[in-house]
Amino acid sequence: MRIRIALGTAVAVIVVAVPSVFTSLINSDPALAQTTRHEAVGSNQDADAQHAVRINDKLMSYSQARQVAMEVTYTAAVEATQEATFYDDLAFFQAVAAQENTIPEAWMPTAICEEGGQNNPYAGYFGILEWNGFDGYPTAGSAPASVQLAWEAAHGQGPPDAPGECHGY
Repeated sequence: MRIRIALGTAVAVIVVAVPSVFTSLINSDPALAQTTRHEAVGSNQDADAQHAVRINDKLMSYSQARQVAMEVTYTAAVEATQEATFYDDLAFFQAVAAQENTIPEAWMPTAICEEGGQNNPYAGYFGILEWNGFDGYPTAGSAPASVQLAWEAAHGQGPPDAPGECHGY
């Protein structure tokens, strides 16, 4: 049964479609057979200001292609250099930030003694209660370790005389 339906459909297509295709090819106008140029239409925000944009489909010369390739290569090299510079600068700034938050070995016993080696949000690593906005930071804990050490140096403090001793303020 299915074979009869498929054969009937195929015969109907052949009888109807094939003659109409041949008729359209035989009766076609030679003027219509010319190549068609495609045009893209761009539009401004204003609906009345439409204009046709012609697409140039000519192949470029070898010298033009070479020039384009050189420009693309140059642009890629500039972008790669900028990216490398960015990552070098980023690594430098990360190293500076890590250094600012590193406590020298001689000061570790004091930091452990004063605040348990933790950066207290108010008193910092060294239990500094008289911070008074030193170097523009509102509290000692908001300043990096290097600035806290600068406060200690500005106020005559140094590392403890013996390991494990705390400062006596």
